[in-house]
Amino acid sequence: MQKAQLEERLHRIWLADKATRFERNRRPYPPVRPKYRNPKHPSETWSGRGRLPRWLQPQLRGGRQLDDFLIERASVQKRQTKLSGG
Repeated sequence: MQKAQLEERLHRIWLADKATRFERNRRPYPPVRPKYRNPKHPSETWSGRGRLPRWLQPQLRGGRQLDDFLIERASVQKRQTKLSGG
């Protein structure tokens, strides 16, 4: 008798959890600007969140630093070479 009641109660809890699990809305996140760019394919960018992109993994294994792919750093270097006349 008790086992049947407990199983029924467990089943109701499971159904309630299943129903609410899919109705939850995710919190809206603001769009994130890309922080890193693939120098070989400039259209490939990464925001620095989540998994490393496929194009970046072999570069890092080869000894390059993540800072080498910063978008801001590349634009700063371009400005400095223009200012210095190079």
